[in-house]
Amino acid sequence: MPAHRTAQDRPLPIAITPIAAPGKRLTQRAPWLWFVLPALLAYGGLFLYPTARAFYLSVFDWSGVGSTKNLIWFENFTTLLRAERFWRASWHSAQLFGFIFIFQNTVSLGLALMLNRRTRMTHVYRTVIFLPVIMSAVATGVVWILMLDPIIGVINPVLRDIGLTSWQREWQADTALALPTIMVVQAWQWNGMAVVLYLAGLQNVPDDLKEAAKIDGANAFRVFRDIVFPMLAPAFTIVTILAFILTFRAFDLPYVLAGPQGAPDGATILLGVQIYGDAFGTSSFSSSPRLSYAIAEGVTLFLFLAGVSGLLIKALGRREEALH
Repeated sequence: MPAHRTAQDRPLPIAITPIAAPGKRLTQRAPWLWFVLPALLAYGGLFLYPTARAFYLSVFDWSGVGSTKNLIWFENFTTLLRAERFWRASWHSAQLFGFIFIFQNTVSLGLALMLNRRTRMTHVYRTVIFLPVIMSAVATGVVWILMLDPIIGVINPVLRDIGLTSWQREWQADTALALPTIMVVQAWQWNGMAVVLYLAGLQNVPDDLKEAAKIDGANAFRVFRDIVFPMLAPAFTIVTILAFILTFRAFDLPYVLAGPQGAPDGATILLGVQIYGDAFGTSSFSSSPRLSYAIAEGVTLFLFLAGVSGLLIKALGRREEALH
């Protein structure tokens, strides 16, 4: 008679994984593709294809009208890199970034600290500060043009009424003040965005840590320096990257305030406005459009923003890791 087999002698069941049939569709093997496909199509059609097309057109001499294109390879890039007006616009954009960076990390951060307190009017104050962000840039520019006007504006009369008559200026006609005026207006418009980002970071700072530091004898400044500000590192990274990208791409508000030629006398010309002027023939550089040259400027700006943003993300990411 065969020996009695125990449970330990019985063979264990083997899990068999079904193998997809060779002819089975990819969407049947990975149904999640149906959810990703619309986003991929939109991303490819609205970003990847235009970007690749821009790189292609940048090596031609093309006005944007007609189908005639002369291949000139990298002549557009060498021309713009030797052009004094390109570097002047780049310097103006860099100045705008420096001002916005300082403004958002002082004034905007200070407003966020004040609005982080719980009061009955907190939500009203937050709404008022964020309102310029959602306003139309054209409407904002028109309002500021009227306010800064030396005849019908309100800035100069206010300065006169408070005894600062010597401070009255033609704010948009003075070559020394036109660019700082645009900086102030642009900072006012983007202030609410930085305030909201810093508010989100402040709400993630545990109250227990601040209370413990106060019990140990730390004053308000040391609590902010040693606890609050280090924990705002992620918000600081986002604010810095956004400020860098937005300032070098700034177009709508500076265009409304100073026009396509960066009046007065090119003192306020920024890269975004200059690219638009070269593309549609409204700049002082040429009375006729040079679309391929403007595309080369845009490609250069794109590569610059992508490279520097990558370096900033890497450097500020290491800072976040070190602080945490």
